[in-house]
Amino acid sequence: MKIMFSGPRASTRYILSLNSLPLAGRGILSNSLYPLNIYLFRLLIISFCLQGCDFLYGFLDKKGAEEKKIIGEVVPFEKNLTVEEIQTLLELYGYDPGRVDGVMGLKTRNALERFQKENGLEETRVLDRQTWEKLVVFKETNFIVEGELNMRLIQVILKEAGFDPGKIDGKAGPRTQAAILNFQKARGLKADGKIGYQTLSQLARFLPSQGP
Repeated sequence: MKIMFSGPRASTRYILSLNSLPLAGRGILSNSLYPLNIYLFRLLIISFCLQGCDFLYGFLDKKGAEEKKIIGEVVPFEKNLTVEEIQTLLELYGYDPGRVDGVMGLKTRNALERFQKENGLEETRVLDRQTWEKLVVFKETNFIVEGELNMRLIQVILKEAGFDPGKIDGKAGPRTQAAILNFQKARGLKADGKIGYQTLSQLARFLPSQGP
């Protein structure tokens, strides 16, 4: 009997083989699974599949162990607040994580991989320490407050950089939008008016503690 689990990485498979057990062990296991324990066994399999085997990553490699330290225990069917924060940040930066529900699903893994690829990180699809530090850096500089862009600070920085956003009121009005577009053009960024990770990185260079 073989049972196969597939994680978010298509190449990752976990196989349990009843034939690998000693004869005595096979008999004990076979007898114990029926009728009540077979239900629990199936429930465990479903949990593996729904969670993408996330809670196994901590035992598989160093990166997975780092993720487990950051996120904590992943409980099947329950929202994880750190995962929800990761999803919120990815969404703010322009990397669609799917539904912001606190569950580290396939779409969130894909968004994490794109974030890693575009920001010079190892593409592991796992939340390692370096990826986490890059994700939260703009919270630490107050560009992001309570899960939202701090438009007032962004306006102040735009003005400091020589791009007049109009009234410093924390609102992304027409003049602020024009200032963002002009800033992006001047810094060699994609001029779409969206304040993503790269735009924030360039704005951060004009913070008082940073060089222009």
